[in-house]
Amino acid sequence: MREYINSRHTIFVVEDDDNARRSLTKNLRQLGYRLLVAADLEDAFEWVSGSEYIHADLLLMDLAGKRPEESLSIGRRLREHCKYDGPTPLVIMPEKVPAHLEGTDEKVNNLEWICYYEDVDQLRHLLARLLSSSE
Repeated sequence: MREYINSRHTIFVVEDDDNARRSLTKNLRQLGYRLLVAADLEDAFEWVSGSEYIHADLLLMDLAGKRPEESLSIGRRLREHCKYDGPTPLVIMPEKVPAHLEGTDEKVNNLEWICYYEDVDQLRHLLARLLSSSE
């Protein structure tokens, strides 16, 4: 049974695979997060450039065909264009995960993580840890 998080946190999700996006957003909503969801990079940049203010407590990205380093660079650009209030963690979930990294989280720097996703519990723990430290 999944633990429900009564959260006031909002996550900006950028996921360009339709099936993965449906599954990911369903899981995140069941955990109690509010979501802003972009279907692809173009949609994500429209979100951040077409609004006076976008509030998100965390940016979560999974971009098909991109290496983690590419996704981090894109995430940083997105974050620069957003009008977040305070430091916003960036979590990248690579599409392809080497077997020896599966189920691990790599801290890139104070605000950036690569989550070598194995299951929703791993993601739940990482998000809870990052978002509780931002309060």
